[in-house]
Amino acid sequence: MLVAGAAATIVLLVVHRGDADGSVRLANRELGYLVQPGERILERVAVRQRHWYHYFRVEHGVLASTDRRLLYVGVPPEPLLPREPEPPELDEAVFRYEQPLDVDWRSRTWFPGSMEVQLVAPRESRRFAITTSQRARMDAVLAVMAARQAGARAAAEAERQQELANAVAVRQPRYHLVARGDALELIGQANDTPVASLVEWNALDGPRIRIGQRLLVKPWS
Repeated sequence: MLVAGAAATIVLLVVHRGDADGSVRLANRELGYLVQPGERILERVAVRQRHWYHYFRVEHGVLASTDRRLLYVGVPPEPLLPREPEPPELDEAVFRYEQPLDVDWRSRTWFPGSMEVQLVAPRESRRFAITTSQRARMDAVLAVMAARQAGARAAAEAERQQELANAVAVRQPRYHLVARGDALELIGQANDTPVASLVEWNALDGPRIRIGQRLLVKPWS
């Protein structure tokens, strides 16, 4: 009798689905508070999780892709022991598009008849289960993420290339085209270069220069 009761309790904990619709509504409402000013939610999908610390009971939530990051809000199952009414402690996770993020589809899940996707970031890893009918929505969420990640990588690469170009430009020799009113001393002051160096670099006989003369004011570094 004791064994049967224990088995029934375990089955109840594992298969209990909770208030799916209410939890998803609460998660969607919380997403509205979680987004930053100017941030837009582009796609979203209802997902489920199970955690050992909830005795593997179902946690319903919403996974959403914004124009800045991937957000998850989950509503943990009700506590097993009765307690005073209080606001639910929501489960939240953030995946930034700038960080590495691996996506792995899994066929074996805690949810019969479902499929599961695992998101793995440097400091965060989550497994989200969906029904087969939600696959299109999940694909849309992940498509936004992939496109934004590609954009972030392209922007980072463009910035890196610009930094390389700037570094090369800094090392390039610099010249000055002598104009009316120029003097070697003034040109040296403007380029933080001693007059003696200007004379040496340009093989001048002295400080005299002429209009239209091209002077090296900074050599290759």
